[in-house]
Amino acid sequence: MSLHFILRSALCLILFFATSSSSAQNFFPPVTNYSSNMYNAASQNWGLSSDVDGVLYAANNEGLLRFDGQRWEVFTLPNQTIVRSVYCLGNRIYTGSYEEFGYWTKTRLGDLRYTSLTHLIDTTFQNEEFWQITSVGNTVYFRSFGKIYRYEENTIKAFQPDFIITTMGLYQNQLYLGSNDGKVYSFNKENFSAVTDNTHNNSSIIELASTNGQLLAGTRRKGIFSFEDGYLNAWGSPALNQFLATNELNKIQPISEDLLVIGTVKGGILYYNPKTQNFKNHFRQNGLQNNTVLSLHKAGDKIWIGLDNGIDAVIPDAPIQYFLDNSGQLGAVYDIVFFNNNYYVGSNTGVHRITDDGLFFIPGSQGQVWSFTTIGEELFVNHNLGLFQLDKDTLSLVSGVSGSYNLTQIPQTNTYLNSTYNGLRQYEFINNTLINEPLFEAGGAPVEHVIFEDKNHLWAAHPYKGFYFADLDLSETKLTNKQQYAKHPQLNAYKTTIHHIAGETAFYNAGNWYRYNRISKDLEAFEDLKDYTSYALLSQQEDAYWFKNRNDNGLIYTNFSKDSLFIYEPVLESRSIKNYENIIKRNDSLYLITLNEGFGQLNLAQLNKDNHNGKLQQPLLSRLSTASKRLDISASIYEISFKESSKINFDIAAPALHKPNFYYILSNGSEGHFDGNLSFQNLQAGSYKLQIWPLINGTRGNTPLVLQFIISRPWYLSNLMIVIYILLLFGIIFLIAWINKKKLNKHRKELEQRLIKEQEHKNQLAERNNLLEEINTKRKELANTTYMAAKRNSSLIDIKNQLDDVKDKGGNPKKVASIQNKINHIIDAKDNWKVFETTFKEINNDFFQKLLANHPDLSSKDLKLCAYLKMNLSTKEIAPLMAISVRGVEIHRYRLRKKLDLSSGKNLSKYLIKNY
Repeated sequence: MSLHFILRSALCLILFFATSSSSAQNFFPPVTNYSSNMYNAASQNWGLSSDVDGVLYAANNEGLLRFDGQRWEVFTLPNQTIVRSVYCLGNRIYTGSYEEFGYWTKTRLGDLRYTSLTHLIDTTFQNEEFWQITSVGNTVYFRSFGKIYRYEENTIKAFQPDFIITTMGLYQNQLYLGSNDGKVYSFNKENFSAVTDNTHNNSSIIELASTNGQLLAGTRRKGIFSFEDGYLNAWGSPALNQFLATNELNKIQPISEDLLVIGTVKGGILYYNPKTQNFKNHFRQNGLQNNTVLSLHKAGDKIWIGLDNGIDAVIPDAPIQYFLDNSGQLGAVYDIVFFNNNYYVGSNTGVHRITDDGLFFIPGSQGQVWSFTTIGEELFVNHNLGLFQLDKDTLSLVSGVSGSYNLTQIPQTNTYLNSTYNGLRQYEFINNTLINEPLFEAGGAPVEHVIFEDKNHLWAAHPYKGFYFADLDLSETKLTNKQQYAKHPQLNAYKTTIHHIAGETAFYNAGNWYRYNRISKDLEAFEDLKDYTSYALLSQQEDAYWFKNRNDNGLIYTNFSKDSLFIYEPVLESRSIKNYENIIKRNDSLYLITLNEGFGQLNLAQLNKDNHNGKLQQPLLSRLSTASKRLDISASIYEISFKESSKINFDIAAPALHKPNFYYILSNGSEGHFDGNLSFQNLQAGSYKLQIWPLINGTRGNTPLVLQFIISRPWYLSNLMIVIYILLLFGIIFLIAWINKKKLNKHRKELEQRLIKEQEHKNQLAERNNLLEEINTKRKELANTTYMAAKRNSSLIDIKNQLDDVKDKGGNPKKVASIQNKINHIIDAKDNWKVFETTFKEINNDFFQKLLANHPDLSSKDLKLCAYLKMNLSTKEIAPLMAISVRGVEIHRYRLRKKLDLSSGKNLSKYLIKNY
């Protein structure tokens, strides 16, 4: 490597960084980066264009990229070649590639379908790539390096000049071409004509652009020229041309009379003002993904930048712009002050001054800077090491006793309280400096912030835990009557911030707002701020307040009356210093917002103007899909089968807007916010009306997108099925009636049978009762007969015995014996037993059979005894009936007990009565 090459490279780098740093103090619009991983295609993007809706199309190495503001899609060519150019005209998207060009149209499902035009070419062409496409009216021109192809009325004609075509552009509705020999040519009908006979340029013209009534011709390193009266004259400031000579111009995009965006190969983009000739450089270190710009495109107020690695988007006149330092030198910014025509920034690394010459560190300021305080013409720095005074970029220590948070003026005095790491200190401002005065009872716990009720009463907040109220006795220079609020029942968190809001002393703790009730001398809920739950107050300027959402994104600017503004900006959210955000008023319109590695500048007047005058784009339906298929998005009413309605997805976009959100209302009563993809699950069958509005910074668009869709009834609720259900219902009713009739008849028969059975049962009961009565009668008769027989036999036995006495006393023995025989015959007459037995069997059926079945060895005499015992007759009553003595009955009973195998403890009569 030659020394000459090394020196030249070093000089280029020095010039690059010098020109870049000279613009470092400028504020830049936020950049939205889209990496190749985000859009899932190749890194290089050669061309950009947008349709009437604002949908972006990019010519990418892998095909045609489409971005509707919410989602990226890539469509490949049939031959899968690199797309080099893209141009939107009407409902077509024209693209140029290697040996191929044609157009894409949107399908009913929302995809793109490609139609090639090369078959219309009547000449052969080889190795041609089409790098540019433009139109004059409805005539479309495709440019390669060797030819111009004109597409008109479905025919294509090729035109070949005698020079290499390096660029193509429109000026006053006329097609102009740039050449490799440094000249500009016009193309009229079918002829090429050189329009610059004389030129100060011999370098290839790589870009043509029209702005402010001029045709500009850009070269790679020779700068920009303007076409006037057949000549190309140098255009732009020497600084601009020097920058372009170093960083190589590649693209020019006119924005307005006051702004031209220039893309370079090495230095990102330039924002150039042709009137003031000022420019600023946006490049990799302050926001872009890459320094090589391959394409530029203006769509509405947005500039799209196609890079060698990714796609970026900026809004040059965005109301919020940034000064960002990605080198790490600046650190986290806590306060900013505009002092002596310079910005001074206090950060965790110290104090920095920002001028036209760049970012300069103030020597000796290393450490944490909490805030600045301006008193008169003097600037004081509240630093981790103490309180300092800054004069001519030199710090002088006022007090190094303790770290300093801020200075607060005591009302109606020239005295200040200094909030420090070790309580409060008091200073008198005399002769442009602060003189310390003793303040008794003010030391101890750190104090981060002080507010005054009046000059004799103050609130002091601890940086981490609680706060206190105290009286300030200026005559005695001491604090008295301290009331600590370290542990209050309403306060959930340790840290509390204190503010004056609308004449009230307000306290913010753990997302809730409280006020001090001067009557009860206690805290109570601040009802006027109930809508600001979870919003912490960052800053207050007179009657205007800035709130920050602690649980989500967004800032609110309000004066609690007519002016209220919601602000959401991704860079503000991603770079904010949580719990230490600060907003500083620069003037009536500009506000500065502290950030990590920089700060933002917010133009409130422009934000209000955009919110009140801006007409938000009506949302677009990009895609409609169900659980398993996509639907025709061109229909006026979308019909969805019930089977597919388990999940319905609406892809919504508003391409002309920058990162919008959306709000919807469905006719079934559901509503809410979403970010571009709206999904409904398990909706009931029926007709629905869906209204969708775009949202930017909390402002809703005026014209909603209205979509109507019908979810058909499921098959089991179709008309045919309903008819079937009705027939089935009538059939079921008829069947039920028939069954009920059958049941009724059956029940009637059963009832009749039951009545018959009941009657039979009654008859049986009556018969049984009659039988029982008859049995009882017979039993009584048997008992009486038996009793009478026993009495008779007993009497006869007595007579017999008496006859024995007669016989012994000399009576006629034969007559006595004859009488005794007759008596014995009467006592032993079998007819008596048969009568008893017959009646007994009628009353006690199967008695003898059961008894003999269990005891077959019983004799007839045993059976007689058992029958008499069954009758429950006593031994004395049985003896005459059996014509034996009482002793004989007892002996017989004893023998019978043995035969029946009864123990002595069991009653024989009871046994027979119970068991037989």
